[in-house]
Amino acid sequence: MKKITLKDIAQRLGVTVGTVSHVLNGIDDISPDTRDRVLAAAKEMGYIPNISAASLRSGRSNTIAIIIPDISNPHIAFQIKLIEEKLKENNYTAIILNTDEDESAEYNAIVTACSRNVDGILICPSQRSRDNIRFLQTVEIPYVLIGRSFAEGDSDYVCADDEKGGRLAGEWLISKGCRKPVYIGAYKYIETSVQRFKGLCSAFSEIGVELTDKHFFETSPKGDLTRKAYEGLIASGVEFDSIVAFSDYIAFEIMTLVPRSVYVIGFDAVNTHLHIPCHHSSVGMTGNGWADTALQFLFDKIDGSDDSHRHLVDVKLYEF
Repeated sequence: MKKITLKDIAQRLGVTVGTVSHVLNGIDDISPDTRDRVLAAAKEMGYIPNISAASLRSGRSNTIAIIIPDISNPHIAFQIKLIEEKLKENNYTAIILNTDEDESAEYNAIVTACSRNVDGILICPSQRSRDNIRFLQTVEIPYVLIGRSFAEGDSDYVCADDEKGGRLAGEWLISKGCRKPVYIGAYKYIETSVQRFKGLCSAFSEIGVELTDKHFFETSPKGDLTRKAYEGLIASGVEFDSIVAFSDYIAFEIMTLVPRSVYVIGFDAVNTHLHIPCHHSSVGMTGNGWADTALQFLFDKIDGSDDSHRHLVDVKLYEF
């Protein structure tokens, strides 16, 4: 690929290299006519800025890595969209790395992000262990956990108030007359899943219904093992009149499997932006979820802040 330089553009237009540089770097001291000519020539000639060189000069790449466990999850995809929009407003670019809930892939994603000299990382951890987060701390790159946090740890995070969410789901089921709920949740090493079940247990305990581990059926957060988890529920012989699903992603498939008399409620409230034509209930974050807050925390850390940032986004019940 032929590399077009600032000098090439300057020679084409008969202006100085400094003039071209100022225009392409957004410095507002060039006349509108010249600015338009430079931008048109740069596009016509196929000019591509040398980000690496600019990064060396400024000490920043203006790039943020977003490391997530499942890009196909509509909830996560929507949050990334909101983050990208905010990044563009701040002249940043996103690098999105999908780990497929795999710890080794997550480590490789962190290494890739660091090798590209990103200014910071937003990461939704796989949570099989804390090894990758310890590695992040070792390389001393600014990062914020999104969506999932560790019960014991010193990482900054922005997550939903999952225990409250589980309680809201339980209260909704109780209002429908349900007394035998079960939970099809993500694996128990995922803190988000455990907190949602804890909230569910709390709600039902208040009416004298005690839930135990036998009411918690583990499944993959990716939703690819939902049918298997439901078959395990049926085989267990546990009686149920309602199901709380770890996510809407999982709830939608469960709704195709259960009798119509069984209440199903999920998490993430994806119908606030997808508008899937089916009636369902879900617990979701208010406002823009993690997006704005997590990014602001990360920018603070990039700018050198040592403040601790740990925030739970409020949640509410949605009925679609």
